[in-house]
Amino acid sequence: MAKSSKKQIEQQIRERALNTANILLTDHARKRMRERRITLAVVYDVLRKGILVREPEPGLRHEALECRMERYVEGRDIAVVVAFEMDTTGLPVITVMDI
Repeated sequence: MAKSSKKQIEQQIRERALNTANILLTDHARKRMRERRITLAVVYDVLRKGILVREPEPGLRHEALECRMERYVEGRDIAVVVAFEMDTTGLPVITVMDI
């Protein structure tokens, strides 16, 4: 399979995020959301409308690409990092942060 471009990956993340069942929050992501007061609605918004500013990077603990979607939401710059794989629809959320 040919390597996907950053724009193609961004579009795939946005499309997959339209179905909330595809968004899988890790325990770490839930903890960071609580600590940083970032709601699930904000996470959904960032994944559906955000942009992939940085190049995706190979994951250290998994085979997926780590992709950081960014968006200005509710007066804050937020980043949501997901583990992206072309052959699955799931979007495991690794972490959530203010940027």
